[in-house]
Amino acid sequence: MSAASTPAQQEILVAADRAEHAALAAELLARAIVAAVDEQGVARVALSGGTTPSEAYQRLAALALPFDHVEWYWVDERGVPPDHARSNYGAAARDLSLADGAHGRAHRMEGEIDLDAGAAAYEALLRRSFGVASGVAFDAITLGVGDDGHTASLFPGIGAVRIDDRLVAHIREQPEKKLEARLTLTAPVIREARLVVVLARGESKKRVVVAARAPGNEDEVPSRILQRARGRVVWVLDREAAGP
Repeated sequence: MSAASTPAQQEILVAADRAEHAALAAELLARAIVAAVDEQGVARVALSGGTTPSEAYQRLAALALPFDHVEWYWVDERGVPPDHARSNYGAAARDLSLADGAHGRAHRMEGEIDLDAGAAAYEALLRRSFGVASGVAFDAITLGVGDDGHTASLFPGIGAVRIDDRLVAHIREQPEKKLEARLTLTAPVIREARLVVVLARGESKKRVVVAARAPGNEDEVPSRILQRARGRVVWVLDREAAGP
């Protein structure tokens, strides 16, 4: 593993191989969980789905952590039921072995209901969990970054990064963009997290990682929202994604 200099509050960790990539991400999350439980008695972590974080979640589940004090939330979800093959909840729940209740309490987004209602319900859940006065600041969030620069379900060219009047948004289906309906945490919530772990692998991510960290329009490259994050942002990359 090697480290590179980055903008303020941001770090890049470069893994030698896929196993180290997963191990680094799991360690970052584990440390955040332990610190939060020690400080406030509970750790609240928001998870992204997909294949990239899968091995990191499996490693995390194998660690001896205070899981009875961990609450899992989701960064985004497709408009599908939890047992659907494309469900972000379903993928992460399997990797973290959440079904038996021994690895923490899961608060999933309801992608199978009307998504306006689903967004309102998840926002209400967040406000109950965090308390209105304290604001919503996750102890850790995992994110991916798409080849088009999107992160969470904040996609380029649709204005989603500018949503700032709610915690959770319904991203509507746009067939012309091949964009399916989704729920997502909004940019202000993501930026408030104490730790953001961004996972990327493969040469196709090299260009977008550079773009995400460069000045420019956030609607064109939504992952640029992390440049204004209030907490620690760690990009966990493999050698291909990091480039020379």
